[in-house]
Amino acid sequence: MVCFSAAVLTKGGKVLLARQFVEMPRMRIENHLATFPKLVGTEKQHNTVETAEVRYVYRPIESLLLVLVTNKHSNIVEDLETLRLFARVLSEYCPGELDEAAVCRNVFELTFAFDEIVALGHKENVTMHDIQINIEMESHEEKLANMIRQSKEREAVEEMKRKARTIARDNRAKGPSGTGGGMGGGMGGMGGGSSYMPTPDARDSPMASTVAATGADMSTSFSSSLNYSQPASYVKPVKKGSGMQLGKPKGGQSTNLLEAMVGEGEVIGAEVGMAAPMAPASRPGAPGSTAGIQLAIEEKLVVTLSRDGGLQGMEVKGDLQLLITDAAVGKCTLPLIMGDNAGFQFKTHPNINKALFTQRPSTLALRDPSRAFPTGSALGVLKWRLQSNDEANVPLVINCWPTQTSDDTFELTVEYELNEKFELREVRVCIPIAAGAPSGLQAAAGEATYDKRTSSLIWCIPIVDSSNASGTVEFTAQSTTGADGFFPIDVSFTSPKIFCELEVSEVKSADDQSPLPFGKQAGMSVESYQVV
Repeated sequence: MVCFSAAVLTKGGKVLLARQFVEMPRMRIENHLATFPKLVGTEKQHNTVETAEVRYVYRPIESLLLVLVTNKHSNIVEDLETLRLFARVLSEYCPGELDEAAVCRNVFELTFAFDEIVALGHKENVTMHDIQINIEMESHEEKLANMIRQSKEREAVEEMKRKARTIARDNRAKGPSGTGGGMGGGMGGMGGGSSYMPTPDARDSPMASTVAATGADMSTSFSSSLNYSQPASYVKPVKKGSGMQLGKPKGGQSTNLLEAMVGEGEVIGAEVGMAAPMAPASRPGAPGSTAGIQLAIEEKLVVTLSRDGGLQGMEVKGDLQLLITDAAVGKCTLPLIMGDNAGFQFKTHPNINKALFTQRPSTLALRDPSRAFPTGSALGVLKWRLQSNDEANVPLVINCWPTQTSDDTFELTVEYELNEKFELREVRVCIPIAAGAPSGLQAAAGEATYDKRTSSLIWCIPIVDSSNASGTVEFTAQSTTGADGFFPIDVSFTSPKIFCELEVSEVKSADDQSPLPFGKQAGMSVESYQVV
């Protein structure tokens, strides 16, 4: 048997899923699948039809058709057995009513399962149980390694706590002796300015203790009275002469260097040689609270716009990351509040109970309720994807209007328009200008500067919301390649709002359904956003 392709179609001929197992041109497989609906009869539950090139083995399943495209020399008995296994996989990974929406929602799981049945056109010797095990990807060795790692981590934490208690106990024990050492230092300071030295017999007398106490008080008051007038240490002044000094720059050289760096777009601090410390960058969506359960919801945008404002393509990729930092709360479930989310494709982790996720209200929980989520490492429990050509979904539309005034000179107006469903932050628009700095630069919103190092105009707007839903920047620039020299325009921004209508309002214990404390961060950022 050589199976070319397995496909799921509607009875009207619409292809919902097609997986090719041998290398063939796309046009050929599309022709085969387009020809099949014209050959199908409606009087039988399952049958085979043939053309001059291939054989179709198909089976109606509710409102859909499951089709295998094989060569004409294949064993029909083996083909029917393979078709039955494909049908079981389709029912297993599309629970509930089997319709077009269910197939599109579980297309990733179906693709992976189809790959387990047929490899390089030939059927694998697998059962339904084998397919489920391979898809779940459970490993006893991995579980054992995780248990050993977690045990070592717990031992390290206990050792750290023990060391901390030992250090704290030693510091408390050294407390009184440290105070005595400070008093001795004061006495030594007083002794340095006095010639009084008590004899061994005089040390034990009441008068000696009185003199010592008086000396300590005098030393403290005397040293504190001098603190404001005496420098901490004496520094010998350096004589400035006219002799030769190695490494001394010539007059004006450092100033010219700084000016050149500013001209190249470098940022120069307030004082030369003193670099301002930079705060470490945090991961977008990284939880900031100290709760034992942390959730991070993050979406990435890939958008391509045409220069007249139309949308060529848009893709949204998102995921929900779960991080357990306290093993005591590892057994938990995540109830989800989900909206319509038309057009979105969702994929859960193989260890997540898909039946609980597909029902409403949706819940993310492990297949085995007795197990706990891994501790100390983030786990992607849910992913989603949206592809759209609807311009109403674009968060920020960029329009560029170049007007040629002479051979190589253009007057440009670049405008942004905000989709008011969003609030954008750190908006940055980069316009390439290879011929040099523009003139007549005017920005109605934010700030625009020319960067010589990248030969581009950088337009930055800190926040774009309903108060400044549109804005423009105007300038005059030269281009030897015509208007194409000002494209592509790159855009970047972040937003606290995401496309997917998904909310995690609470986290519950898997044992008694009691609420658990958790931290959550959500945000959207740009992977690629271009105007071409």
